[in-house]
Amino acid sequence: PACHSRHPSHPAFKEPPKNIMLETIPEVRRFAQQVYLQPVQNRAMPLGNQTGMTDAEREALGRWIGEPK
Repeated sequence: PACHSRHPSHPAFKEPPKNIMLETIPEVRRFAQQVYLQPVQNRAMPLGNQTGMTDAEREALGRWIGEPK
């Protein structure tokens, strides 16, 4: 990921925002609540939708993660 990796490639970040890394499936599962909230529910991420995430991709991510409790 451009932002949420150990060494972000996005020029605005020297480290992953909020120290959330999403490079592996276990990391995504660890941060499932934030992943669901930001790109799926609030549609706030990716930042400025710089990656062009579609509604269908957001819905698929939501189904895969499931609404955290």
